[in-house]
Amino acid sequence: MAYNGAEFQNGKEALAAIPGVLAGWRTAGQRRDHFDAGRGITTITQRFTNSDQSRFAYEELGRRTKGVPGEIPGYPDARVRVAVTKGGYVTQYMRAWLVRGDMLIHIEVTDPVSAHYDAAANADIVKRFFDKQLEMLESYAPTPVSELETLPLDVDGMVSRTLSVEKDTIGRVYPAQALEHLASRPDKLTPAMSDAGVDYASFATGSVFRTRDPAAAVRYMAAEEADSTTDPKYTQVDGPPNMPGAHCYNTKPGEKFFASTPPICITTVGRYVIKSVGANIQDAHQRLAAQYKLLAGYN
Repeated sequence: MAYNGAEFQNGKEALAAIPGVLAGWRTAGQRRDHFDAGRGITTITQRFTNSDQSRFAYEELGRRTKGVPGEIPGYPDARVRVAVTKGGYVTQYMRAWLVRGDMLIHIEVTDPVSAHYDAAANADIVKRFFDKQLEMLESYAPTPVSELETLPLDVDGMVSRTLSVEKDTIGRVYPAQALEHLASRPDKLTPAMSDAGVDYASFATGSVFRTRDPAAAVRYMAAEEADSTTDPKYTQVDGPPNMPGAHCYNTKPGEKFFASTPPICITTVGRYVIKSVGANIQDAHQRLAAQYKLLAGYN
């Protein structure tokens, strides 16, 4: 498996080799709707128990990652690896790490289309990411390590009302700012979240988004629906019986099943937007109905 570009046999080996991670966030994106049609960017920001562990991770991940050294303007202390892989097509990578106190900042820039790899152009992307991420961290107030276990895990009981039927599923709740990272098109979904007053969302087997009021939920449902079904392989199909407001999507007839385009159903329950994903469309119907029942009458 790959972890920040470094190769490990499995997750357990990665955790053993890179100890001390307290929290982190990974986000990825590209400017085009289709993957591999241009550069892609993945960023990871991690907090460690102390600066010694973040420094160790910085050294170890750089050591384990294939490629030749590179440079980032303005960041002489950045560790950089540049590599080219040849599979079905050539993909060029620039991976860079920067450590600041107990924080480790990482970016990976992939380029599967350029005929001539422009390391300077990708280094400029890395520089702009480092500049902005460090600027944002200036206002970051980390919770003391001794207080982490006191933080609420289930804001307003949302996770307890989110459908969980898969084995070992861990429910989690995110504030609106974190939801932007999960969107296919955050440039479109972020204004919709603001308009609808989305403050939190919870995820387990099902998904629940809390808006300002029922009217806002109807508006946000349209935005979330559009963001979840951008893949052209999707087509709208009938929703569950006795749920006329529900919309469902499945892969178009003749399309092969792809894990990236599972059957999806979405509707509203009062001020909440709920979404289900199933192994087939009947499964998605049943999960949406079960999620609806969990939230019916809950304010």
